[in-house]
Amino acid sequence: MRVRLAFSLICLFFLFALLPTANAQTVSGNSDLASAVGKWKESNEGVSLFCARVTTQKAVIEGNSRGVCFLTEAQADAKDSVVISTNAYPVASWDDHTLSAVTELYVDKNGDQTSKTSLGAIKLVFRLVLNLDTHQLTKFVEASTGNTVGYHLVGQ
Repeated sequence: MRVRLAFSLICLFFLFALLPTANAQTVSGNSDLASAVGKWKESNEGVSLFCARVTTQKAVIEGNSRGVCFLTEAQADAKDSVVISTNAYPVASWDDHTLSAVTELYVDKNGDQTSKTSLGAIKLVFRLVLNLDTHQLTKFVEASTGNTVGYHLVGQ
């Protein structure tokens, strides 16, 4: 729990401290650490992404090094009202050029998170694709209904 709080605070730092200095968006990283700051072109939500290897020395030696990304999004719902959410994305693949992270959840007809066994639950798969060569971040939201929506940082 403390680790999640620490990463949330780091993400908030990137979101609020670095966002004003970024003209459109900032994406950087390598095969051990990656970050992105900007806002989604499609929704104007502020975005902060922080990815790191979560591992031990033994796991690195065995080739089992795992990564995790923390995506923080800030949305202004009304004047002086900001909703901030941070979600963890396990990394599916990561090399010197690209990073792909995926997480899934289930929502009810109102869009509220629910359990997989809930009547009428819709499965949502969130996929982050970070291209370190072209400095682009894209988030895909795939619904079990067949709809897919893509979000891109401003300036891409």
